[in-house]
Amino acid sequence: MNREKAISMTKCVLVLAIIALCSGLLLGAFHIITYVDPLQSAYDRFAEDTGEAFSSMRDEDGKDYGNGRVVYYAVSDDGQTHAFLAEGDGGFKGSVRLYVYVKDGAIFKIVVGDHSETYMDRLEAADYYANFIGKDISSLDALAADAVSGATKSSTAVRNAVNAVVQYYKEGNGQEVQTEMLRGDFAAGGECNG
Repeated sequence: MNREKAISMTKCVLVLAIIALCSGLLLGAFHIITYVDPLQSAYDRFAEDTGEAFSSMRDEDGKDYGNGRVVYYAVSDDGQTHAFLAEGDGGFKGSVRLYVYVKDGAIFKIVVGDHSETYMDRLEAADYYANFIGKDISSLDALAADAVSGATKSSTAVRNAVNAVVQYYKEGNGQEVQTEMLRGDFAAGGECNG
């Protein structure tokens, strides 16, 4: 190989290395600028949906329940509202994320989060969420809710997400907070209602 060809190849390699380095730095900077912390995003959504403050997660790791899972679980700063980010599998185009809120032992609000489903609007039109909202969570069987015709798979994904919340709550996570509140009231000289 002649010297001129070696110098030309070395220049090409150096130019390509500089281009790769600059691209990597630009992509890294773009990621830093546009990064959204999923935990902070959940806090913000919980507060937006309920009008209450949430400053700490009770469970950042979540838990799986069959075809559903609790992604995040938090309790409002006043200890009254339990907020869940849940995900249900079984949708036509994948999973469905729901924000589910529980107060006084009953689901009081469900907000649809990320999904790729085409027929989620049919669930709203069929008042599907009434199967869960206002129901006592300790006796709720989310999997027993009938599917919406024309949106069967979307119904299944929602049902699986709500079921994960119900199972998680029934395992005592909701009781833990209520017990802590009673202990605090009792210790402060208040009456014990439970």
